Amino acid sequence: MTKVSLNSEKLETAIAQIRKVVTDAEGARSSINLQIDSADVDIPDSDFSADALTAIDSLKARADEIESCKDEIVRLNESGIAGMDADGVITYNLPDTVTINSSKDLSSVVQAEIDAEKAKNADPDELLDLMNGSVADHQNDEVYAAAFADALGPEGMADLAYRIDKDRQYKLENFPDYDPNDPDTDYGTRWDKTNDAWLSAQATLSICFGTATNSSAWTPQHRADYAEGLAELVTDEDQPYYLPLGFNLLLEGANRTAANTADLGGEVTQAGGVFNKYFLQDLGHAVEAHEKTCEGNPAWQSQRMKASPPEGAVGDWDPMAGILTAMGRQPDAALDFLAPAVDDRATEQTVAVDGTTWEWLKGRDWDSAGFEALTAAVAGASEHRQLTTGTKDERAAWITEQAVVDMAGRKGSLWTDTSRQNAAVVLANSMQEVDEAASEAQRNSQRSPFNASMPAGWGEKHDEEVRSLLQETLKDDVALQTVSDAAGRYASARMDSALDALPEDASTEDAYKRASQTGYSNGCLIGYIQGAAEKGRGDAAAEKDATNQMILNAFGKGLSFIPGPQSAVVSKALSIAESYALDAAGDALPSNAQQTQDDAVTMQKQAMRRILAESYVKLDERGYLPPEAYLDYENNYYEDSWMKRDVRGDMHLDGEVLLSDPENIEQFMGWIEDDWDIDSALGDTLLGLDGFEDGAKMGKM
Repeated sequence: MTKVSLNSEKLETAIAQIRKVVTDAEGARSSINLQIDSADVDIPDSDFSADALTAIDSLKARADEIESCKDEIVRLNESGIAGMDADGVITYNLPDTVTINSSKDLSSVVQAEIDAEKAKNADPDELLDLMNGSVADHQNDEVYAAAFADALGPEGMADLAYRIDKDRQYKLENFPDYDPNDPDTDYGTRWDKTNDAWLSAQATLSICFGTATNSSAWTPQHRADYAEGLAELVTDEDQPYYLPLGFNLLLEGANRTAANTADLGGEVTQAGGVFNKYFLQDLGHAVEAHEKTCEGNPAWQSQRMKASPPEGAVGDWDPMAGILTAMGRQPDAALDFLAPAVDDRATEQTVAVDGTTWEWLKGRDWDSAGFEALTAAVAGASEHRQLTTGTKDERAAWITEQAVVDMAGRKGSLWTDTSRQNAAVVLANSMQEVDEAASEAQRNSQRSPFNASMPAGWGEKHDEEVRSLLQETLKDDVALQTVSDAAGRYASARMDSALDALPEDASTEDAYKRASQTGYSNGCLIGYIQGAAEKGRGDAAAEKDATNQMILNAFGKGLSFIPGPQSAVVSKALSIAESYALDAAGDALPSNAQQTQDDAVTMQKQAMRRILAESYVKLDERGYLPPEAYLDYENNYYEDSWMKRDVRGDMHLDGEVLLSDPENIEQFMGWIEDDWDIDSALGDTLLGLDGFEDGAKMGKM
């Protein structure tokens, strides 16, 4: 701590004197400028006026800065945090753990100190207002967050997270049937609103804490010390019994989704904090070391036994649940914790993975709450299944292979919608293995440029495990769309690669044949996903229609995805999952009541049409469609919304518009069937339909 003493009256006098100097200097500068102008003479090589103005402005800014700092110290005194003696001297112990470089930083520290003090003594209503008010307003302010976490300390932060949850439970358990202040709103709506408000407070605290761990206001050593103090709350059974619950809530926020989204109050918001990777690894290793060396039960289990009556599920107490959830939102931490290299100096050709931590976690007796966290961490690690020059994609391939085999063997009530969504991210990031399972083939990087563009693959084939996991995972709508969208992106990239590999002198017939062959593989992939979803869901006819439409819409969206210059072949799946979680929160997913579908148009035909449309878009991009195809029989250009002109005025297909609307695809089908310039390719491209049927059979096994 640094002791700060301030006599505000004396400082105000000093500030006034500085401002008088500024005023006098401004007057003198103006007078000198006027005399120079009146004399009508040039003063060579003189920057007097500009230099004087710079000096005056600097002095003025310094006075403003001093005054702002003085005001903040006075505010601390008025809030009761600082003290004042009989001579009017305010004394405040400024924390050394937070770096302060400006009056703005000081203001953030002061506000954090005030809010932390309020949080310690607030009743439930005051606490809710504080968390969703001032703390939420400052949750992304690095200096505020660091100072807030320091003011409360590790135990205080965990205690606050626990209190927020206990207050939420108490409010909901004692929720009134009637509210005279809101007589027109029904019970269920009011209950949801109250629950969401408290979950928002929980999310705010977690986000604020995550900001603190990433703050430049903390030194690496202080961050490590804080992690050590936080870990002690769950590795020392003499700590208050409830702190493991608060520990997890602090790291998780409102839920355990790897996508880190929550629907609160009708708005999609961030569910929890994004923490510094070294902070999370320190926590994980501390708990692992404790459990591997302790005699008897780990401390958190002993603490759980002290709860009377029992509180929460086992996973709510297990500190690895909070740590793994947070790692799911920090892919670097997840990969380095779950799949570290035996030797950090290893290359991608020589890397071997240390599976010690994974084996320890895999052997844990997970309940559904803890399993959500485990799937979140694997989802985070799977984000590194991107082709790199280091060892990340090799290690990510290793952990996803281990996890898919493990998850496929877990059945029944262990699965929740959250764990399915997390597992869907793993599968979406492992689309090359899903594709291999769909076609009963094994890709080799030497056989095609597309295969060579893929990240490191698994060591062995696991077709049965992939199919089993898909059938379980795709029971959830968000999971279904995440995997389908990723499949569309993968299929689109494969078609691009296949056509780009054609020789420069390739004929139109060669291009159509290549598109047809690739269309079969893409049809097989989406058919496999549809078959697995149908088997897993066991839908009746009406539900099957809605399921199929979700698959088609997401697959089409993936087909039309245009990667940016820095994008990988297939976009990272967490962002895909997040987008569909947002849609779900906004009720954008098709429901059975909304879904109306012509029974004569089968799922296979709809999938084929999308694959066909995507094929033609890519053929058109490479000049394989004749210009005459865009002219009607009277030699006028078509005016369809899914066609567009390029900068030279030439007509082309607009893939994004075409694939976004089933009606556009129907018009497209009429175009290619009726136009003699392009209908010769139609027969070959219908092979995509055969691929779909073959894939669907595999998915249903």
